[in-house]
Amino acid sequence: MRDRKSFSVSSIGTVKCPVTEMSQGGWAKIDSEIHLDPQLAKGLQGLETFSHILVIFFLDKALGFDPAKQLLRKPRGQEHMQEVGVFAQRTKYRPNPLAITAVQLLGIEGNVVKVRGLDALDGTPVLDIKPYMPPFDRMENVKTPPWMELFMDGYF
Repeated sequence: MRDRKSFSVSSIGTVKCPVTEMSQGGWAKIDSEIHLDPQLAKGLQGLETFSHILVIFFLDKALGFDPAKQLLRKPRGQEHMQEVGVFAQRTKYRPNPLAITAVQLLGIEGNVVKVRGLDALDGTPVLDIKPYMPPFDRMENVKTPPWMELFMDGYF
C-alpha cells in the first residue's frame, strides 16, 4: 500500500440555508447562499455568466468514518438494497468527508453566491467553487446500476 499523505486546506466560505439536519431528499427545492470570504470576492468575476456551478464542500458534521461499518453498506441504510462499497455511493460516510454537487447558479451579490440544489447543511464549509462546463463535466453513454433509479426517487 502506498504511503497516505495528509493535506491542509482552508474553507473559502460557508453555506447559509434553512436545512440544519440531514434529510432524505428534496434538495432540488432548497435555495442556499455561499458566503465567500470577502477577500476572495474578486474571484467570482465572470462566474455569473454560467447557469450552473460545482461546489466542493467539507462534510464537517459527518460523524467520522468507521471502516467496519461504512466501507461496505446499504445505500442510505435502506434494508431492501444490497451492500455496495463506499466508493460506489455518494454517502456522507467517507474516508475523507468531501462532497461535490452541481447546482443551479441563481445569482451573485458581492461575496454571496446564491444557488439551488446544494445538498449541504447550514454552516457547512465550502472548499472550492468551479463553473460547470459540459465538455469537462458531462459524460455521454453513462451506465449506472439498477438500484440507482430506486435510490434517487424523490432525492432531488
